[in-house]
Amino acid sequence: MDTVVRVRYAETDQMGVVYYANYLVWFEVGRVAWCHARGFRYRDMEEQDHHYLVVAEATCRYKASARFEDEIAIRTAVRDATEKVIRF
Repeated sequence: MDTVVRVRYAETDQMGVVYYANYLVWFEVGRVAWCHARGFRYRDMEEQDHHYLVVAEATCRYKASARFEDEIAIRTAVRDATEKVIRF
């Protein structure tokens, strides 16, 4: 599933290029949107069910610079899942 965000000025450096750590924030945007698309809210999962998705590892390969006002498509999918681990 894809979630589209537009790069905000605050997410860029002085050259107008997205600061690298913002990609990790967008991963979280995608993960929450993935939950919504499957009919449940991330917040409800934590508050009502007391289930938490802990980020234990994150990697990112930068292929091109994103810039101010670019539209970014965040593609989120489950690579594999077990009872205790979900890999997005």
